[in-house]
Amino acid sequence: MRGSIHARDLDDALAALSKLSGDLPGRALADALNHTANQARQALRVEMESVFDSPTPWVLNSIRVLNAKPSPSPEAALWVKDESGGKNPFSAEDYLLPQVEGGERFTRNSEKYLRRAGILPAGRFVVPGQGARLDGYGNIQRGHMMQILSGLKALNREGSDHSATESRRSLRKGHALAFFVMKRGKTPIGIAERRGESVVMVLAFVRQPQYRERFKFHDVVRRVAENDGQLEANIDKAIADALTGRLPSNFRRRSQSSPRR
Repeated sequence: MRGSIHARDLDDALAALSKLSGDLPGRALADALNHTANQARQALRVEMESVFDSPTPWVLNSIRVLNAKPSPSPEAALWVKDESGGKNPFSAEDYLLPQVEGGERFTRNSEKYLRRAGILPAGRFVVPGQGARLDGYGNIQRGHMMQILSGLKALNREGSDHSATESRRSLRKGHALAFFVMKRGKTPIGIAERRGESVVMVLAFVRQPQYRERFKFHDVVRRVAENDGQLEANIDKAIADALTGRLPSNFRRRSQSSPRR
């Protein structure tokens, strides 16, 4: 998922740049493109805060800028981080792409564990139930999900079994007895948690969520670069900087993996 910024259609601005001497036209244009890309990155963050309900910092900080450098046809680009890291096997692009193009939500790790244990039926996904403990971003707390998976003996990861057992220490935690599959007739409909006299549904089984297009990634990039006139304004400023010797000389591209189209 990539958005490009170039100046191929700005004839007047390119004509003004061509009046500079030496390598200044290329440097000035690359500088203007990079400033515009950073403005688009800020606009994309504002858009995410507007269309998503309490987006996490990990999502908000996932937009990367690929800097333009002086060349015959310089181009700056914005892309969503497409590499995973740590314990999360998914990238920010995996999360955001259905929000940009619409379509089906991917399968989360917790759903894979529940399916592997024969608890979650094929074609079903999980959403927080009324009794789920949520974090500040509206997602089920990781600790609570770990308790659920452990109590249901579904938490087997790469040969290491973290599920609840019959040991005295495990029984004291109570997870092995607290969680059970709720059914309507013979059909599993979710996971419930029983603590004392209280019984609440913590996970509900639903059809695969379908996302509509709501994060206008490409529209925001286009608006900043073209409709708002930011690029032309940045070219004018770059020309002024070139004439006063304030243009940058370092146009190093970021070292992250190349963005996917």
